[in-house]
Amino acid sequence: MSTFTRPLAIVLLVLTAGCLPSLNGIYTEADLVFEPKILGFWKQEKSSETWNFSRRDDTSYELVYTDQAGRSGRFIAHLCRIGGTLFLDLFPEKDDVNAAAFYKYHLLPIHTIYQVKQTSQSLELVSLDLKWLNEYLNENPKALSHSTMNDQKLITASTPELQKFLLDHKDKFTGSFRLIPPPVGATVGTPQ
Repeated sequence: MSTFTRPLAIVLLVLTAGCLPSLNGIYTEADLVFEPKILGFWKQEKSSETWNFSRRDDTSYELVYTDQAGRSGRFIAHLCRIGGTLFLDLFPEKDDVNAAAFYKYHLLPIHTIYQVKQTSQSLELVSLDLKWLNEYLNENPKALSHSTMNDQKLITASTPELQKFLLDHKDKFTGSFRLIPPPVGATVGTPQ
């Protein structure tokens, strides 16, 4: 029996933030790619949020995300190429939370998936239009395996089913935001 260390509040935040929440990842081992260009510290454009990617192994990254209030979270990140489209899959890394194992067991870790548009001077991540997804799945409930939580969809589809659905609807990735290197002379990890 495994224990989980992500609070339900994180799950609910993800469900409303625009990134695609899924119980399963979007990739198979054959889909994984490693792109050295994303290594390092990135600042979210027009925000003090930061994303710091470091190499974890030959096919994955460790991501430390820091929000505007200075709170951080660690993720295991995978880049994968599916049908010529590049995706980023994030999964929460276990934290040392001083909580009872029984409590941790009730927390739900999920994958969040973005489409990647650029990896040169900036990193553009694009989230699926969750309003469209909710409406589409309400009208076509058998189109993709899912559950509904707080009027939002949590994808429960297998990896192959998820891949096919996202490739068929890749034009519905519309919520774009850009990560840029911090300004020269900026202190890494300090809001600008």
